[in-house]
Amino acid sequence: MNKITFNFESLRWENITVDQVKLWENAYPSLDVIDILLNKMPVWMDANPQKAHKKNFKRFIVGWLSRQEDRYKQFKKP
Repeated sequence: MNKITFNFESLRWENITVDQVKLWENAYPSLDVIDILLNKMPVWMDANPQKAHKKNFKRFIVGWLSRQEDRYKQFKKP
């Protein structure tokens, strides 16, 4: 399995597989928009270049998804 990387020239993810996205969808079932969130992350990284260079992009993605799920649950009406 190739390491997930981010191409800062094209602002695109590299080496994210369909199976990886399915794994994240199963891990974060309240987030039915994993693909949309993956497209928002590059915008943040482009706007925050000092913070954007990560050693472990998979960890960055999982942290982002976890925070989004926490926010969703916090504001979800009972």
